[in-house]
Amino acid sequence: MPNLGFGLTAGGVPALRIAFDNATDLVNESASNVGKFKFDSLNGTKLSYVYDIGEKGSYDSRYASGGGWNTNYWFFTGQGDWESPYTATNIGTTSKALIIWLTSGTGTQTKYVYKEWFPFGYMPIMEWRLIDPALAANTYTGPIINYSAFATSNGYVESFSGQRSLTAAHIDSNLYGSSGTREAYTQQVKSSSPNTTSRYLTSVFQLPARDDAMPDYSAAPSSGQQVLLLNPTTARLALPGRDVTDANPDHYIFHEDKIPAKIMAAGDVNVAASGTANIACPLPITAFTYMDFMIRRQTDTEFWNPPYFDSIASDKSLQFTYLVDVANQRITITNLKATAVTIRYIIFADSEQAPTTGGKKVLYKGNDGTRDFVQIKRPGSSDPAPNLNDIIVDTRLAYVPILAQGFLSWTSDFPTVVTSPNQFKGERMATVNVTNPSPKLKLFVKQGVVFDTRTTPTACRWGYHKVFTDASGWTGRCSADSTWAMVHSDESAVDFYMAGGNPQTANNAGGTTYNQYWDGSNHQSTALGLRYYIIGIPSSL
Repeated sequence: MPNLGFGLTAGGVPALRIAFDNATDLVNESASNVGKFKFDSLNGTKLSYVYDIGEKGSYDSRYASGGGWNTNYWFFTGQGDWESPYTATNIGTTSKALIIWLTSGTGTQTKYVYKEWFPFGYMPIMEWRLIDPALAANTYTGPIINYSAFATSNGYVESFSGQRSLTAAHIDSNLYGSSGTREAYTQQVKSSSPNTTSRYLTSVFQLPARDDAMPDYSAAPSSGQQVLLLNPTTARLALPGRDVTDANPDHYIFHEDKIPAKIMAAGDVNVAASGTANIACPLPITAFTYMDFMIRRQTDTEFWNPPYFDSIASDKSLQFTYLVDVANQRITITNLKATAVTIRYIIFADSEQAPTTGGKKVLYKGNDGTRDFVQIKRPGSSDPAPNLNDIIVDTRLAYVPILAQGFLSWTSDFPTVVTSPNQFKGERMATVNVTNPSPKLKLFVKQGVVFDTRTTPTACRWGYHKVFTDASGWTGRCSADSTWAMVHSDESAVDFYMAGGNPQTANNAGGTTYNQYWDGSNHQSTALGLRYYIIGIPSSL
């Protein structure tokens, strides 16, 4: 039976802990030994960092031809809501989201998501994955190293990991006045030429995308606090200094009314040149499942985010697709290049199913035919067949701690100046060392460049890198919205590269454009810095 425990540890600190070894002392084992635990809330680990997965970024035919305020503006006042538009007056400065329909041609529809759309008080990481009609159902594009614009007058090579996460200042004098802006995730979901609509699977991480501090919802403990409550209607373990009567679900390690998306699996998998590989998931998956990843060629020793290329003169493309195979409870990766690769992956899954009923157990022990497991479930949910929206904790799932996170200011926190011929990586580099004792965790990195919120065309961009290829003096150097992260092969540190003062575009006639912020007129904008999260994947998963 898995070694799971929850309650008070040494020193009276409440915790949820799952150890790989049944001999591990859950009460007294030091939290610094991160590799011994599948989950340990003493390290600040959450059950999942993904708040929500759903098709929240797709074209919506309800808002397509007039009817909005000033004909073509639909405001939304509810968090996470596209169902209840407000159109009576202009509330552009206070609405939580916006849809604009432009009537030229066959019409265009664009969605704008402000930080107020989320219940966090900060702009979180939101990722958009195209549901490509050219691919089979539930199939997604993996890494993209794009050489298609290599030989154009504004030539470049770009790299990203199959998703888009980009904010920009929305400038619209109808909404915000002549000098106002609002930062938003902005996505056109219908174009006029060609006349196409788009669908996106979106995921939201409960992590700041900008330089906001990571919220700490714990408090100073006081006598008389009850931290644990399990009964037929309640399943709660409070954070230090909190009580089970607290009304805020964020103040808990787990809570029956806050059931996050699941991490189905995490680890490394080898995929042969032009080959396939399967990753089995321990629980049934849904159409709201996707794979986050880093990738390296098997001839390389380091993982990079986004995918690495070392040449703008020859094609170093990497490409695969992956199928979310709901029926067979697995992810199938198909390598589309004759290059053997290793993929470091985290598989996230969510569900829009209604909660099940009829059960009596909150703490459930079982065997799935392969192994024993323990679950903490939503009170009242089915005992033999709960769904993903019922399961709070399951020892078969993967849990990954954040080993390091922070904000690196440009340029003061980037001490290493990069020189030719390596400026395709960035103009400066910073190294973040990670405490990672044996048994070491595998490092997984997410990072983004951050500009002033008033900046266009980029205020914040995650997991993107672009190198100019035919740009006069800028050839072989990268754009201002580029970042690269390289994991050291011994899993001890990460190198971060940036070029926060470079142009946004450059052409072969020597012309450049830069990011600009708007306050009634345009001003050149230099990056504020880089936000990063370094996640640890246990080797035993």
